[in-house]
Amino acid sequence: MAAEAGADNVTVGSPILQATLRAAGGDHEAARAQINDAVRGIDLRKSRSPYLRYRHALGMAARAEGDYNAAYEQLRRVFTQDFHPAPVHYHASYYYLADLAAAAVRAGRADDARAVLRAAEKILGLSRSPRLDAILHRASALLSGPDDAEAHFRAAIAGSANVRWPFEYALAQLDFGEWLRRHRRAAEARPLLSTALEIFERLDARPWTERTTAELRAAGVAVADSAACEAVADLTPHELQIAQLAAEGLTNRDIGARLYLSPRTIGFHLHKIFPKLGITSRAQLRDALGHMPRSD
Repeated sequence: MAAEAGADNVTVGSPILQATLRAAGGDHEAARAQINDAVRGIDLRKSRSPYLRYRHALGMAARAEGDYNAAYEQLRRVFTQDFHPAPVHYHASYYYLADLAAAAVRAGRADDARAVLRAAEKILGLSRSPRLDAILHRASALLSGPDDAEAHFRAAIAGSANVRWPFEYALAQLDFGEWLRRHRRAAEARPLLSTALEIFERLDARPWTERTTAELRAAGVAVADSAACEAVADLTPHELQIAQLAAEGLTNRDIGARLYLSPRTIGFHLHKIFPKLGITSRAQLRDALGHMPRSD
């Protein structure tokens, strides 16, 4: 419809948005290919809104891949390189400040990001929407010292815009949970990380699901991998019982003796179980089964 109406911003922006969603789901290579296809032959210097979407999408793909230096380079371009950085787009640039700050911290570029944030706060003053206010508080929390960070984190997750922007809310919960755990406050971190994990799983944001799962485990919470749970669900009760016994280190002969089956039959079942779990050896069974309770 946009192509027929000559709405170029939408014609370019729609596939870039699709690519952003792909990147959030962890398919960063396909995301980059779609981004490049969307802007081929387009002079983005004349279209600031699609330019920002383009940089954000590439930044998202880099973050999904774990390349925070590349992510920061992309997100930094939504502001000018002047001594007092200015937004490339008069209002849209500000919505990427928290993501810019998150990438900066992991890329060792926090000082540069602070300069961008200070300039943005000076321009905006107190005229902020609830969503933008939450974004600025999250950015400030990430770039602040220990004495100021907690208040900004709490403001970021308390805003009224969180229901409408669940991904941004989950990111703030994850960042705050990480901060609390690193300050040896794991008990306080756990509910925040659990909330973030539920949202990321619902949105199928796999790189962030994996990161949050790792944080929860570091905070002392046993979390089964969601993909592993789906794979285990494909096993029959009999196959699950055999897999669990094999994961405990029992041989085919031991398992057969316990279940009144021949070792050859046990081997046949394991031959069917491995592909269902996406593994190739017995040594991988324990991790593949995660924290499933033992079946009787």
